[in-house]
Amino acid sequence: MTTESNEPRDRAAELAALQAVGALDGEDAASMAHCDVCPFGRAAITALGFENAAAAISATVFPPVVPSAGLKDKIMARIAPAVPEPKEPDSNFIFSDEGEWQTLPGGQIRIKTLSDLPEAGHAMILLEATPGAVFLPHFHEGSEEVFLISGDLTSNGRILGPGDYLRHAAGTHHEKATSEHGCRAILVTARENHPRKAIAAYSELRNLVKGVLGS
Repeated sequence: MTTESNEPRDRAAELAALQAVGALDGEDAASMAHCDVCPFGRAAITALGFENAAAAISATVFPPVVPSAGLKDKIMARIAPAVPEPKEPDSNFIFSDEGEWQTLPGGQIRIKTLSDLPEAGHAMILLEATPGAVFLPHFHEGSEEVFLISGDLTSNGRILGPGDYLRHAAGTHHEKATSEHGCRAILVTARENHPRKAIAAYSELRNLVKGVLGS
């Protein structure tokens, strides 16, 4: 009966042990370095179980260390992609029964400001006019766009109905406009066109009159 020699495997285990503890030098170190990059050397290393032996020796020389509690969580926290903090959506809702209505001088027209942000450069306004309302002549410092939702609006001699659109360019003078049956419209107008000053003056005058009459 022939007994298979274990000499190559023993030699591989020896080299594995020496490399695992960093004790190889000279020709042996050069040979192992060559085997690491040579396909045939890599095949021989695998066949002889060199890497398994190196792992076993390394485990003996360098005993396993029990990780501290929470170490895995700390590692995962460092390598995990940053998750942005949730934030409130940048949205603003104004329902039909919300918002503040302001009356323009004359008492026939009222507006609800939907948006008036300085960074936007324009304001969005919901406008309502009573039957027979008159829009007094005024100057447009900036452009103004009008979309009629309902009713009628006569401007520059032309009658607008529901779904019609009108744009006044910046620097234009707007002649008197009227609404025979009343109307409801959306205005997208430059912020400098917003009648906030006229509304404030009208409110002060109305309060003054009420005060005089009340006294």
